[in-house]
Amino acid sequence: MNNNQNTESGNLQKLINIGRALSREKNINILLEKILIEARNISNSDGGTLYLLKDDNRLNFEIMHNESKNIFYGGSADKVPDFFYPVKLYIDGKPNLNSVSAVCAIEAKTINIKDAYTDRNYDFSGPKGFDKKHDYRSKSFLNVPLKNHKEEVIGVLQLLNAKNKDGITYYSKEIVSLVESLASQASIALTNQLLIEEQKLLFKSFIQLVAEALEKKDKATGGHCTRVPMLTMMIADSINTTNLGPYAKFQFTDDEMEELYVAGWLHDFGKVATPEHVMNKTTKLECLFDKIDLIFLRFELLKRDIKIEYYESKFKNVEDDLSSSNLKNKLIEIDNDARFLKDCNIGGESLSDEMKSRIEKIASKKININGKVVKFLTKDEEENLKISRGTLNKKDIKIMQSHVSLSYELLNKLPYPNHLKNVPFYAGCHHEKIDGSGYPNGYSGDKLPLQARVIAIADVFEGLTAPDRPYKEGYKLSKAMNILKYMVKNHEIDKDLFNLFVSEKLYLKYAKKHVDSAQIDEINEQELLV
Repeated sequence: MNNNQNTESGNLQKLINIGRALSREKNINILLEKILIEARNISNSDGGTLYLLKDDNRLNFEIMHNESKNIFYGGSADKVPDFFYPVKLYIDGKPNLNSVSAVCAIEAKTINIKDAYTDRNYDFSGPKGFDKKHDYRSKSFLNVPLKNHKEEVIGVLQLLNAKNKDGITYYSKEIVSLVESLASQASIALTNQLLIEEQKLLFKSFIQLVAEALEKKDKATGGHCTRVPMLTMMIADSINTTNLGPYAKFQFTDDEMEELYVAGWLHDFGKVATPEHVMNKTTKLECLFDKIDLIFLRFELLKRDIKIEYYESKFKNVEDDLSSSNLKNKLIEIDNDARFLKDCNIGGESLSDEMKSRIEKIASKKININGKVVKFLTKDEEENLKISRGTLNKKDIKIMQSHVSLSYELLNKLPYPNHLKNVPFYAGCHHEKIDGSGYPNGYSGDKLPLQARVIAIADVFEGLTAPDRPYKEGYKLSKAMNILKYMVKNHEIDKDLFNLFVSEKLYLKYAKKHVDSAQIDEINEQELLV
């Protein structure tokens, strides 16, 4: 085998090895960096730039290298500085024929420049300005278009200053052919990753659209569905970066982080089927309308009947101070009862037995409606007003809780890629508790993976501090954190996650962005740690 055959065989093996290396890289920024590095190595170039074509018809600087000047931007290094402006393909609607990289992209052709200082076809004022500033000489350039599977240009690979034993030289035909072959392989790998990124972006945009749709249905729920995944990923990022505690040697993989992200965004997906009058129930008597208004009307009828009874009695008998005083007291009692029921109609933290007894007493009063004597309150109204906490009755709570099972049922119908297969399970476990007292399945202990526990604590904390709930004000941080501590001691949420939540000040970082400033108060973190 002669030297040419040896060289060709060696170059072929290099290209095969490069192709394998590029096809294995999943991080698009590192992939771009590898493409430029391999192109520089195979062509023995001192520097180079890799551009990607953006939707606005501009070539964006993604990777920049200049080995002689120790300049490395993009990829695993710092991003390319903003003062390197993107290259416009068109200026005032006309092709930018002055820029060699623009022409390379527009005409989808390789352009080989032997010496930028003697070339008369293109404007190299940019490289010359760089040369003057850095005491350098940009001489030979090789520009190769990167094309996708549709033969559309997606970027430009530009190499700078080919080197040989004598110094800077031009790019020979053999090197050009070799770089074009590498660019072809690189384009395939890059296209694959760009398509994957586009699919991921589409999927992420779709799941965020679900939250937006819920917000159109109910603003509070939409806000919740947006904030919970944000807090979920804050906790997950902290798990990955902490050097202390039980998570010091633990890290979620990139695939696990994506799976958790999707589960966080879709955890309340089932609420698309929850009736609006339940989701938006701001008072205990609210249904399609607030029935407290009907009760107020009955109070007026009751006052009317008492007045009629009084005046009929007065007409038949001599008026005395006692009967007049009695009328006044009865009217005051009715007004007090009306105010009391109005207050009871607003959801609160608790309702005492004494208050429940008073509701029962009011309910038992009789009223004449259309000639029929009935109890003042219906059984349904009485039971709703006696709700101890919040605004939902047992039937409403069952409907609300069903959203979890429905979330799992609906999400489980999607054909997930393997790394997202646990999304329905994680999303369906956000109301489960460590001690098994949660719903819908009563899972406990080891049956609840870390991902489900992360979503659970994010869901609870957001619910406690949410500033936009129609039935209650968001709690101050101190109260919310003490409730979480109580839940930890009661074996409902994960102790290690709670301690991380406290020690890494995640509660405060979240609060500064997503709760009202009036809710942020002083907290003794040492007293909170469990």
